[in-house]
Amino acid sequence: RSNIAADAVGDLQTDEKAEDYLTLEARCARRIGADHLHRVISVRTRRNRVTVEADPASGTTVVHTPAGELRQVQQWDPNSGTVFTRQHLIKGVESFAAYRAMVTDETYEPNYAAAERDIARSGLATVDVPATPLMHLLLWVMDAQPALMAMMDHRQEMVELMAVMHEKNKEYYRLAAAGPGEILRPMEDASAMLTGPRMYAEHCVGLLNEYAEIVHSAGKLFLPHMCGHLGGLLEVLAEVKLDGIEAITTPPVGDADLVKMRRRLGDVWLIGGVDPSRYAVVAPEAMADHVRQALQAMRGDRKFMLGHEEIPVAATMENVRAVARLVEQTADWFYR
Repeated sequence: RSNIAADAVGDLQTDEKAEDYLTLEARCARRIGADHLHRVISVRTRRNRVTVEADPASGTTVVHTPAGELRQVQQWDPNSGTVFTRQHLIKGVESFAAYRAMVTDETYEPNYAAAERDIARSGLATVDVPATPLMHLLLWVMDAQPALMAMMDHRQEMVELMAVMHEKNKEYYRLAAAGPGEILRPMEDASAMLTGPRMYAEHCVGLLNEYAEIVHSAGKLFLPHMCGHLGGLLEVLAEVKLDGIEAITTPPVGDADLVKMRRRLGDVWLIGGVDPSRYAVVAPEAMADHVRQALQAMRGDRKFMLGHEEIPVAATMENVRAVARLVEQTADWFYR
């Protein structure tokens, strides 16, 4: 919780608490019989003329740039165990100049030694890289409704801002691809509930392919995290030069059909198939049945990995263990 405000602008701290968290993740995964895809940060962000004030007590972040001030307020909710953003950094088009100044002020440098230590400790490690600018604006710094309204009312300004963000993203990708780790995984969070296929195709697909080219040139894999409604985006996702998709979510929270995705996307890694909300709302037998359906649909597929987005805080340990038992019982059967 102490890093909530700093995390808002990407100033992730790598202190002793972060290392303890990595240990906690690994211990938790072993306890529930799972594997955890840990996010490793291999690039450090430096700021030059921009300063960031973070108040952990209030969750407030203030970014001072040569073009103005940005302010974000986040709130920790102990009931859900997560953070909610009450005020986003970008309030509207009037914030674009300051945000652009913040982004262009950033310089990136390798943080490979720290990343190598994390990879050695975590095992299943993926290297964190930026999402496309549109998705970053929608999900993190502007919010969905204001960003979508700006795409209609201030389209040219949005396109220009995203172009600046994209160039900085490519700088980051080049450094990350040159460092340790075999898989680069942006938190893309694509969903037809946010953009629709036309907008995503126009503003994200080409950019993802540029990122993929950087990753592939370094001999690495490009595996975006996409946990939203992918059914409506399937045709445009087929145009992305990805090596797989992680956190594929099935109904009722998502709408992904694993068989259709395999048929349309071809020989890529498909990681997911479980709706994690069920951990909190169904009995263990129903949870196991849900997972069994995914395994039956993908039986024999050697580029499928059963998985899902985070387990909700209201999940029961009985449901988690039911899935672990089923996976253990069906491991040989799945590959026969």
